Amino acid sequence: MLYSARLKENVARQNSAVIVAMARLIASTFEDGGKLLLCGNGGSAADAQHLATELTIRYRSSVERPALPAIALNADTTALTAGANDLGYDEVFRRLAEAYGREGDVVLGLSTSGNSRSVFNVLQYAREHGMKTIVLTGGDGGMIKDVADLSIVVPHSGSADRVQECHITIGHVIIDLVERLLGYCRSRK
Repeated sequence: MLYSARLKENVARQNSAVIVAMARLIASTFEDGGKLLLCGNGGSAADAQHLATELTIRYRSSVERPALPAIALNADTTALTAGANDLGYDEVFRRLAEAYGREGDVVLGLSTSGNSRSVFNVLQYAREHGMKTIVLTGGDGGMIKDVADLSIVVPHSGSADRVQECHITIGHVIIDLVERLLGYCRSRK
């Protein structure tokens, strides 16, 4: 737990400006009528769904706001299995971004290694079609950091757990900032 806390502190100190930039990008996208598409594999898929739900349903009960348009591309098992069967798994998220993404939207890819081909492909597609790209990754950032407009690399390798703990914390901070930037938060006493 102490290692995890120190890792989060290190990531926060080195990336606070990037976290704010990510929140500003997402907030301005929502203001312009765009949406956030998220994706990942395994535990990162769970994190993508978790964050999308907190934007569409609610993050904190103390904040009254409308639903914000966020879609976890990995949440539809029918689309995932059909896409994997018919197109190959590496193309699943790209195909869904083709269906749901529009110029000006934001795609957030999560990958603890940074080397997920399915995440790389959707980010590359997004950039080619006028969408902004955000990445949360680990290790040395892998290949997906190179197709990101904004990225945070958690400097941990060898296991996904500590990286995912940082990713979900970063996601929560971004959601809090997005709500504040959009004017939904009441002042704290």
